[in-house]
Amino acid sequence: MLVVLGACEAHGLVGSNVSAAADDEVGEGTSMPVGEDGPGSGPGSSGGTTGSGTTSTTGIDPVDETTSGVLFDVLFDDVPLVCQAPHSTSCDHLSDDPWHAMGINCPGSVAFETASSGDPSAMAVHEGPLGTHSTFTPREGARMVILSTGRASDVPRTPAELGCTAMCPSTAFDPWSGMHSLPPPIDPRRVSDEVTCAEDPGLVGTGDCSNTIEDQWNQGSGSHDYAEMRFTVQVPGGTSGFTYDFAMFSTEYPVYYQSSFNDMYIAWLESEQWTGNISFDQNGHPISINGVFLDYLDDAPELDGFAMDGHAGTRWLQTVAPVHEGEDIEVIFAIFDQTDASVDTVVLLDNVHWTCTDLPPITQPEG
Repeated sequence: MLVVLGACEAHGLVGSNVSAAADDEVGEGTSMPVGEDGPGSGPGSSGGTTGSGTTSTTGIDPVDETTSGVLFDVLFDDVPLVCQAPHSTSCDHLSDDPWHAMGINCPGSVAFETASSGDPSAMAVHEGPLGTHSTFTPREGARMVILSTGRASDVPRTPAELGCTAMCPSTAFDPWSGMHSLPPPIDPRRVSDEVTCAEDPGLVGTGDCSNTIEDQWNQGSGSHDYAEMRFTVQVPGGTSGFTYDFAMFSTEYPVYYQSSFNDMYIAWLESEQWTGNISFDQNGHPISINGVFLDYLDDAPELDGFAMDGHAGTRWLQTVAPVHEGEDIEVIFAIFDQTDASVDTVVLLDNVHWTCTDLPPITQPEG
């Protein structure tokens, strides 16, 4: 799938395999904590042999693709004949504002109402590449956001700098503050055992339109170290979609991989035609340590030079979701540990912008 700003989008399937670009060595990046100090950790693996050609580690694809709630080739209505989505504007050079780092609320652009919650040190703005390779370089401008279930400022540091054991980074902000439900409007319940909201729009507002969260949520026993970023915005004219890029890592791998410590990342869209998760891996699996298609594992070179070395992570992925021009939407980027507050999981966020699409939410590999 190719996203073209100011033009209609060429679509592909979530399940398509796109090889990651080979990684060249690059200079170090820098992180600016938002609040106190910084981020967490990261796992990864690549499905089959579809990971980057620079890693010899075979990826892990832990979920049977037939169980995915993602629906292909169902078209939404009201897509502009000519896409007039506003062009994105980079402004992360103006400040250390995490929203600027993601391309939001830049001068002259559409106004977003923004909020965040969780420990202040769970969020950081990082400048330049993460690690010694170019794999995790900002997708827009020079900076990106690190959102973690631990100290986000830990993520750019090497295990040696952190004095790491096999189980770090690991931060428990409040070990006894687990939640047995997620903040509204996030509702893990599937809307149906058979169809998504793309097939039956009458299901909108009854739970997770993607049907991807509930099974993974039920593998744990509540959320810990919850952190989120959320925004509300009125969709501009000539626009029928929005898109953003992300990558997820976790230090739950390898020790607690496929256990009840099933840390998760959810991107929730609240709109007229979709209420639910919109971000998956390239095979339509939810972004949890037990569910996601892990591209980079263990000593994969893509993980060299930052805290995820020896753990796991995905490649950069891009989500595109449909919206209606003129409607008010809410988007929540949420990450949390499951079962306990130890051992960190991390997501990189960048490159939020408007586009056009006539398909349900889809995710494809980037790069």
